[in-house]
Amino acid sequence: MLKRISFIFYAVLVLLGSFFIYGAGVIRQQQTKHIPFNQWKQIQFKDTRILIADEPKYAHQGFAGAKENDFEKTLIIFPDITGGTMFTNQDQGYGAVIKNLKIVYLDSNMSILKEDLLIKETGISIAPEGTVFAIEGLLP
Repeated sequence: MLKRISFIFYAVLVLLGSFFIYGAGVIRQQQTKHIPFNQWKQIQFKDTRILIADEPKYAHQGFAGAKENDFEKTLIIFPDITGGTMFTNQDQGYGAVIKNLKIVYLDSNMSILKEDLLIKETGISIAPEGTVFAIEGLLP
């Protein structure tokens, strides 16, 4: 009898564990679904568009998962950045960034604190202290 209760308890634990693992995977997939750039807040100029990553869902995605032509004549503005914020071209669930990028960090006076290169698929850059704003785009 005790063996049977133990088996049932074990089976319930396995089922619950599987449910939680599956459920976490579904939630992660929903969090990392690529948001097309046409759904972002943006400013359109003649040949340039500026995307505004003013919400975490946009800021976390950035250029990740973007197609080749999505990079052309596009800049992303990241408002409300703090020193120590990490930017990466590695796949964080949206797909890797497939182009080399330039990132510029600015302070509250719009002075440039740092310019950095983010190598496609592997690049990492960390905002310096005093950063409040960042702009990202293709290398010139």
